[in-house]
Amino acid sequence: MSDWKQQYEAAAEAELRRWQGGTDAGLLAAVRRGQTGDYYTIWYALAQRPATAAVCWTLYEVLRSERPYLDRYHCAAALLTLLRCTEFTPVALSAGWPAVPANLLRLRELVVAAVGEPAV
Repeated sequence: MSDWKQQYEAAAEAELRRWQGGTDAGLLAAVRRGQTGDYYTIWYALAQRPATAAVCWTLYEVLRSERPYLDRYHCAAALLTLLRCTEFTPVALSAGWPAVPANLLRLRELVVAAVGEPAV
């Protein structure tokens, strides 16, 4: 593979396979440490799992954080997939424009409806 795009896609696919082989606890621990990989594939590995309270609330907290935009964008895409939510786009939950706080409040209601209140 000499083409940069093919190399990028192969590396991203390999990273995704590594994340897919991990446990929920391991992936969530990596997310909490900010170790989300080079290709944002951890979010898509999480999106392929069941929508558990631990996964959904961890992703919700990332969206509320000051993480870099691309982490929050891909996190939003994963959480919307888990919730089967079409009410928002990932940008509506991650970009730094004035509607994001209200959107996150609404998203919180959707997470509560799907998995219950967060554990204390």
